[in-house]
Amino acid sequence: MPYDLLPKKRRSGDSPGAENYGKKRGRQDSDIEIADEHPGADQAPYQWGSCGLSNETLSDGPGNPIDLRPQAFAVLRYLSNNPNRLVTKGELMQSVWAGTAVTDDSLVQCIHEIRRALKDDGHAILKTKSRRGYMLALPEANAAAMPATSRTSNRALQRPLAAFVGSLLIVLAVAAVAGWMLRPLSPGGKPLVAVLPFDVLGEETSARRLGNGLTEEIITDLARFPEFQVIAHDSTETYAGRSIGLAEIAKTLGVGFVVEGSIQRQAGRLRITAQLLDAATGKHLWSDRWDRPDEDLFAIQTEISEQVSNRLGGGHGVIEVAGRIAAHRKPPSDLTAYELYLLGTEKLAKMNRADVEEAIKLLKRAVEFDPGLARAWVELYHAYGVMPSFGADFEANFRLAAEAAERAVMLDPSDAEAHAVLGFSFGDRNDLARAKMEFDTALRMAPNQFEILSFYAFLASSFGEPQRGAEMADRATRLNPNYPMASTRLFAAAYFMAGRYEDALRMQKQMGPENYGRRMWVYRPAALAASGRTAEAKTALAEALKWFPDLTIEGFVSLPDTNEDDRRRLIETMRLAGFPPCAKAEAVARFEKPVHLPECVER
Repeated sequence: MPYDLLPKKRRSGDSPGAENYGKKRGRQDSDIEIADEHPGADQAPYQWGSCGLSNETLSDGPGNPIDLRPQAFAVLRYLSNNPNRLVTKGELMQSVWAGTAVTDDSLVQCIHEIRRALKDDGHAILKTKSRRGYMLALPEANAAAMPATSRTSNRALQRPLAAFVGSLLIVLAVAAVAGWMLRPLSPGGKPLVAVLPFDVLGEETSARRLGNGLTEEIITDLARFPEFQVIAHDSTETYAGRSIGLAEIAKTLGVGFVVEGSIQRQAGRLRITAQLLDAATGKHLWSDRWDRPDEDLFAIQTEISEQVSNRLGGGHGVIEVAGRIAAHRKPPSDLTAYELYLLGTEKLAKMNRADVEEAIKLLKRAVEFDPGLARAWVELYHAYGVMPSFGADFEANFRLAAEAAERAVMLDPSDAEAHAVLGFSFGDRNDLARAKMEFDTALRMAPNQFEILSFYAFLASSFGEPQRGAEMADRATRLNPNYPMASTRLFAAAYFMAGRYEDALRMQKQMGPENYGRRMWVYRPAALAASGRTAEAKTALAEALKWFPDLTIEGFVSLPDTNEDDRRRLIETMRLAGFPPCAKAEAVARFEKPVHLPECVER
């Protein structure tokens, strides 16, 4: 793994019920209540270019509704009620996710979706104030048209409601935490999950076959995630057509989470639903729905199984999110090794030096409590690997990262992600043959796992497969459209090395400058220059050199995981962007095979 890139981001994600919503054209329905919104009052009409917001409807020029996820719409609604002023990240997160532990990544994703909906590529409407927050620019005519209830009386009327909602959220949070603490765990402290047979509404034999196959395939796919344990199909199939309640099933099986769903055939189409429930409380944590033609049942089964497993599993999945929320409520002295691991991955996701250092402390405590917790060693690899991008000692972190990767595979050879980080580690040492072997192993073990696809997408060009890397990035984003921000770094790199510069820039727009790291500060000016956007490239280069004054072409292309084709692309595009060509002798001396440009030989 390059030392300026965190290849895996563990995020707290959206609130547990964030995905349990119906998409309705025109009106955005959500369980989220905004404290600055007066119940029953129509929203003032706002206009940004060809887009307008009025009465809970975001529409384009011809008046067609524009869909946004509920969280993104809630952020837009709050900003539009507070126009032309800096709204801090904390204020937004408290207003939209009050009472729920989330990371900045959830907010960044919403900001990206709003800008895309408003066609605000230049950030002229929704402005980022670095490290502080956001400002929604509202033309004076719009601001003057705001009704008094939106500007003043609304807040006064809201106070009793806000107090009530705040109290209710506290009660719900306590209940959720109690549910987690009472939830059955495996002997290793990991959650236990049961996938119940899908209900088939009707008597169609083919739909029943699909239901059986889908249940089995979801169990198989979820079982590949080492973050939790899954009850075998033999133990759950007896509950087909069940008449007993969820609580009794969960108690009998000894599980904390239950996946269930239904299948209905009508007029040549299939409607399939799936949901994850907290077995202790019966609360819906996640749900989704698919409508497909009933033409290729096997393809439908594969598609839905892949999507369900990637939404629930992995570091940004719903199950780990629930664990983090509960861990935050426990006294530090009561935290288990697994909970320390969860909190460490959350800190790691923030991608700044202080939080990554804190992540290392938490993860080291986790492995002190449980030296056999392979997942913590996987994350220690990521944490040590990113530290040099913040100025930490290169060689020391290089060694610690390699040791963590090797320990992870030794402890759990069945963990696909452990093999992937070992592959990254071999790449760090320029042993691309062994790196490729480890990644091939990871892909055989988990061919549809979002994280593995994301990692391979980044490193594929080093294996001489840049187009395959871009295709894997495409596939990963289809599997998980709500991918975490750290994955955008991987995808941007994959697209850049495949020559898909506009796609690389599109990914980078989802990040703030503070999240770039050295590599992204190279790719942005280089991609702009390669796309013919010379003036923008010049501006981006000046900004890059403010963040990393020592950035040079020689220094960057000497990185050990850079092959000849990648090196040629980088040299060409970095020259176009105007990067300084020559590195100081001591800057390249640490590389085994430093690159010397012709114009830099005589120095």
